Amino acid sequence: MIDIEKAKNEFMKYVSGYDITNPNIDRKIYHSLRVMEYCKNIAESLNFNKEEIDLAILIGLLHDIARFEQYTLHQTFSDYKSGFDHGNIAVEILEKDNFIRKFIKDGKYDEIIKVSIKNHNKFEIEEGLDDKAEVYCKIIRDADKLDIFYEAIEMFWSTDEETQDIETGIVSEEYLNSVRKENPILRDGKKRSKLDAVIFVITLIFNLNFKYSFKYLLENKIVEKILDRFEYKNEKGKNQVEEVKMIAVNYLKKNI
Repeated sequence: MIDIEKAKNEFMKYVSGYDITNPNIDRKIYHSLRVMEYCKNIAESLNFNKEEIDLAILIGLLHDIARFEQYTLHQTFSDYKSGFDHGNIAVEILEKDNFIRKFIKDGKYDEIIKVSIKNHNKFEIEEGLDDKAEVYCKIIRDADKLDIFYEAIEMFWSTDEETQDIETGIVSEEYLNSVRKENPILRDGKKRSKLDAVIFVITLIFNLNFKYSFKYLLENKIVEKILDRFEYKNEKGKNQVEEVKMIAVNYLKKNI
């Protein structure tokens, strides 16, 4: 049995050791709580039993547990800039002094929890996993991306400078070609325009796994809400964004 309320209480005890008045720390707390719910919804859509659903919820709660240490040490959530792989280090945190027992009494799910968290932020899931571990990896990866879409509507690109950069910019041919090929984009650490950053978020749809995820994005018009936040003043950029929107929405439709 997995006691989700106890796990959530232990999680809040852990994060209270960081500066929870910092908006970046606060953001990651609520991100984790929302990802829990997405995990629950995806697992339910797969007709999992209660314990299987609770396991997915727990993975959602713990997937970003290293983010608090990362931001405290490096003042960034960029793994590339900080040299801090938050998936791998989350596993180290859970393993140290058997910390994982704070969140779940039984050790029978430890490997699934750890491999799912380790793989949640990778470009691709590692090979050689059994079917059960792989499906939990896919659940947390989808759930994490669903909340990134939420943050892209509610939180990202909130300054006047960022808005201006997006509204006057164009999409790079590299990113536009990835959209046309329906390919996810591997971040390379190169400096990119803010409009490319918006398009990068949209391309996360090409790395989703479950019908629930595609349906949720389509029915809630998430792609449109992200792209329609801005009034594009560059005609080329405006036309590129419309093309991206059309491709993305059609991709969601054909995966339902």
